[in-house]
Amino acid sequence: MNIGLGKQNLQEVEHAFRQSFTLMWLLSTMLLLFGETFGLWFVYNKLVIPPDRMVAALWVYQFSLVSVLSAINQVPLMGAIVAHEKMNMYAYLGLFEAFARLLIAYLLKVSATFDSLILYGMLTALVSVITWLFYAVYCVRSFSECKLRFYWDLSLVKDMSRFIGQNLFGCFAWSAGVQGTNILLNLFFGPTVNAARAVSVQVSAVVTRFTENIMTAVKPQIIKSYASGDREYMIVLIKKSSKYAYFLAALFAIPVIIEIEFILEVWLGQVPEHTVAFTRLVLCESLIGVFIPPLWIAANATGRIKNNQVYGRMFTLAILPISYLLLKVQQDPMIPFFVAVVANIGYWLYCLFDIHRQLKLDVVRYMLEVVKPAIFLSVFLLFVGFVLVYYIQEDSFYRFLIVLASMLLVGTGVIYGLLSEGEREFVSSIFRKLYSRVK
Repeated sequence: MNIGLGKQNLQEVEHAFRQSFTLMWLLSTMLLLFGETFGLWFVYNKLVIPPDRMVAALWVYQFSLVSVLSAINQVPLMGAIVAHEKMNMYAYLGLFEAFARLLIAYLLKVSATFDSLILYGMLTALVSVITWLFYAVYCVRSFSECKLRFYWDLSLVKDMSRFIGQNLFGCFAWSAGVQGTNILLNLFFGPTVNAARAVSVQVSAVVTRFTENIMTAVKPQIIKSYASGDREYMIVLIKKSSKYAYFLAALFAIPVIIEIEFILEVWLGQVPEHTVAFTRLVLCESLIGVFIPPLWIAANATGRIKNNQVYGRMFTLAILPISYLLLKVQQDPMIPFFVAVVANIGYWLYCLFDIHRQLKLDVVRYMLEVVKPAIFLSVFLLFVGFVLVYYIQEDSFYRFLIVLASMLLVGTGVIYGLLSEGEREFVSSIFRKLYSRVK
């Protein structure tokens, strides 16, 4: 759709949307059949679930299927919104989802008569369905090409199927790495360690959510610059979005890495064993992962995604067998997390050299302009954080506020110093616009 809009070919955009809509429905049907057959068998026969919680687990599994199917069918709708760069609507829907999840947390706390696990699954599925309906209504009313009708063009299907198939393999490899780790931890250590991992993943998702908006905003610009033949500007966008996204993620992730023990004690009260170490490693993995999405977007723009979604994803897919073999040698729940960090570094570097081959991106300049400032910022923030922790020994809310505020202020100053003159002017213009709106 981005390429069609870049060419100003509305018929091509409509065909792409309707074909994508059709393929997502077919994929949903296949996934539903798979989930209700093999998936149910696996839950019944392989997962370690206490017998008295099996009914709740099955309900949550069904609600999870509803959430996944809703997310799949959001893909063409979200694509249309991003392609038209309607970021305000994208932001409103993101706020709705965030508010809805806060409401779910409140309802879970006040509801004493209903099984909390089942209620959580049901409400999460309901939010997913409502979000899909909002996307559908907005797109149909706002964009003439968004018609929720099935369409079949064999040549377009071949192109999109190849593209979707390669993306699906990448998603499968990612799921095998992430969900496979959950299954391994369940098989080797039981539900308690799974609970610790779930908490660590939730913390990481909150911290890195900020960077997703940068990627969403820059995606249509990268694709349209490629469609218009402006490769130089495309490479500039790749590097700048990578740098800005890392700066933003590090500004929040590193204080959390330092003060995670206090945060978890306030949030959970009783912190499951290994949760602190798990969270720190997952956040490190997420910070490395921040560099990858701009490279994905560039590969999507060229249409040559086989290298990063098939061959590159072998790094992610390898997490499962390598972790299994190492756990057989030594049963340490930290092993899959260390393997995931190393695999993410390998995958990022593979994607980087793939884009170097496709677009002649200068890897040395990328390292100097993106990675070097990122390392400098991280080391500086860690130094400031640990110095503050050393001098304020008491583990309290006061120390947490001091550490967070100091690192945010100092980190913002360092980031501003690491930006080029043009980048500083760009950031300043954004703040001036925000100030004028408030005024």
